[in-house]
Amino acid sequence: MKIVTTNSSHKVYADIICDTIADSAKVRGTGIAKRSPEYIVSKIESGNAVIALDGDNFAGFCYIETWSNKTYVVHSGLIVHPNYRNLGLAKKIKRKVFEHSKVMYPNAKIFGITTGLAVMKINAELGYKPV
Repeated sequence: MKIVTTNSSHKVYADIICDTIADSAKVRGTGIAKRSPEYIVSKIESGNAVIALDGDNFAGFCYIETWSNKTYVVHSGLIVHPNYRNLGLAKKIKRKVFEHSKVMYPNAKIFGITTGLAVMKINAELGYKPV
């Protein structure tokens, strides 16, 4: 399993990323915002995302969003394909996107917006503080 910063070669995964996010929202009955493949491609091509791949198979994804002239950074769209759940992959993806954010936006305040217990637990383990 590889978790890497995205580049344009990863845009072929945009549809499965969007489908996985939408399917997860349906199963959990949550109001996760639907993302378009075009939006995901923009994150992929800009290098503002990380992707987990098992060979050529999509395993997981998370992207970076910025606000206020890159003063604030949030991680969004964290998703793990059902075939790779319960392996600790979400935490590894979140750690990779966190480290990548610190490199890309060294002066930004990094935060998370979530109500999901699993993601809140991962955030706490990474040093996020609730506010």
